[in-house]
Amino acid sequence: MNALALALTLTVFCFLLYDCRGGAAHAWYLPEAVNRENQSGKLNITKSACGKNLKKFCSTLTLNAAQANHTGFYSCRYLSAPASKNKAESTIYIFINDTGRPFVDMRSEIPKVINMTEGKKVVIPCRVSSPSISVTLKKFPSGTLIPNGKRIIWDSRRGFIIHKASYREVGLLTCETTVNGHLYKSNYLIIRQTNTITDVWISTPGPVRQLRGHTLTLNCTATTPLNTRVEMTWSYPGGVNKRASIRQRIDQRNPHNNVFYSILVIDKVQKEDQGLYTCHVKSGQTLKSVNTSVHIYDKGFITMRPQQQQAFEAVAGKRSYRLSMRVKAFPTPEVVWLKDGSLATEKSARYLIRGYSLIIKDVTPEDAGDYTVLLGIKQANVFKNFTVTLIVNVKPQIYERAVSSFPDPILYPLGSRQILTCTIYGVPTPAITWFWHPCNHNHSNARYNSCSTNEEAFILDPDSTVGNRIESLTQRTAIIEGKNKTSSTLVVADARISGIYTCMATNKVGTVERNMNFYITDVPHGFHVTLDKMPAEGEDLKLSCTVSKFLYKDITWILLRTVNNQTTQQSISKQKTPVTKEHSMTFNLVIKNASLEDSGTYACRARNIYTGEEILQKKEVIIRAANLNNLNRCWCLPKMDMDWFTGQPRTRDT
Repeated sequence: MNALALALTLTVFCFLLYDCRGGAAHAWYLPEAVNRENQSGKLNITKSACGKNLKKFCSTLTLNAAQANHTGFYSCRYLSAPASKNKAESTIYIFINDTGRPFVDMRSEIPKVINMTEGKKVVIPCRVSSPSISVTLKKFPSGTLIPNGKRIIWDSRRGFIIHKASYREVGLLTCETTVNGHLYKSNYLIIRQTNTITDVWISTPGPVRQLRGHTLTLNCTATTPLNTRVEMTWSYPGGVNKRASIRQRIDQRNPHNNVFYSILVIDKVQKEDQGLYTCHVKSGQTLKSVNTSVHIYDKGFITMRPQQQQAFEAVAGKRSYRLSMRVKAFPTPEVVWLKDGSLATEKSARYLIRGYSLIIKDVTPEDAGDYTVLLGIKQANVFKNFTVTLIVNVKPQIYERAVSSFPDPILYPLGSRQILTCTIYGVPTPAITWFWHPCNHNHSNARYNSCSTNEEAFILDPDSTVGNRIESLTQRTAIIEGKNKTSSTLVVADARISGIYTCMATNKVGTVERNMNFYITDVPHGFHVTLDKMPAEGEDLKLSCTVSKFLYKDITWILLRTVNNQTTQQSISKQKTPVTKEHSMTFNLVIKNASLEDSGTYACRARNIYTGEEILQKKEVIIRAANLNNLNRCWCLPKMDMDWFTGQPRTRDT
């Protein structure tokens, strides 16, 4: 191939004529700016046969009104490799000198971004329109990079070539030259390129479904640091036939990273487009990929079945319960839930639709019922419905247990007939069992409340012989306040033994108990004070205090004295030990040879075992004066007895 193999310098707006001759067909390879002139009419290439016997291939390139940006390499190259050893290409570099535009690609305002890999060669492409132009390379803010012919080389056809670039070149570099007294600048931003790919994903997660004949769109997104560039490609079933159109773009609005997009679109998808679609993202040696499967359906469909058996069960009080269906459908259908035939979401704000499921917040017994899910795809005229029953199980509740507010137990008169009742509600209907816990009767005054459910328990039935005689043990069911409640009644025919009755209700959700302290009393109201008789002077004063041993403790006698309008309590010494019986304790007070000074208000004090409250039962005692005959009879006899306030002997004159 024969052509000029040297650099030419022409002036701007000149007429450029360039011939190429060879032994085979050839083509021209031109600067990008020259290629663009092909449509403007400035560029013209003519081909002809030439040489001896017209066996050569000649072509002539004509460029009218050449400009500075037409500067570059002009090549003439065989279309196929020649059989001979002649060279296959001829190249010439042409400068189009323009004193008003010394740089071929002027970047005076917005710098050109150049990616640099540390340790590799980087080119600062400030090519000039004339080889005689002198250029200086400066680094912002101050500094000059001087060509040394080794690491930094100046080439008027390429720019500054920096071998083994380092972090020192990162930043803003400026090529400067002065022509006819005017300073020209071209700016370049050098960034250190990395191959880091932060993340890659396809915008449609999971399997992608589409109807045949519709448009399939997949968006692959990659994020990288600001100084990373990537190449994004797709592999897919129709890739060989290039079934898809692929658009790519970069979003650099984020100040912290780059976002790259590759959007694959297939119009009117067919069954053969079904399969695996993989997005590949490459930067240098770094490669990441992500895939998704695509399913193509001929028409819309709905299949549905419940997640479990047709009867669902929830527990009242649960924070949240989900009625779920296994649904396969395409396109996505509309979802409506009904409760007992009405829109569920209109019945209560606690009902929420999530996907194909109905969420029930704060489950109550009223949530039990029939639930129907309606699914519909209108455009495909496909509709399905399914009904399930929700049972709300309720832990047993004993209503008497909830309303009982007595801090201390009820006392039952000895020999009385008593009726004990437990009213119970629960779902499913609880099983009810009665127990008897007998008290431990040790007749010890050191232990008052000796009844406990920790004692041995006996299961009761109508024929039980333990504890008190049972007249009947019955159950009946009735609708009360809209709920199916069970009333269990135990009738005690003859109350004679103290203990604890327990009614227990049990179902699959749980167990609840009600303990009823059944304390027998042989004392009216569980606390009674008696005076044997009002004694006369010289007779014995006898007081008795009887209390229920299951209700009171710390029993003592006191004498109430009033001094200066203030009442004081004076303890009485030499008190006897209480007498403990099966149901009560009796505390006797005996004052021998009572005198008029023994008159006063006597009180029996006891402490309630359950409330801790001190209770007083008072008895006013007035010692009657002795008659005169009795006084004369004992006139000369000194009388000795004990002062029961001080505990010291005292002498009483007669």
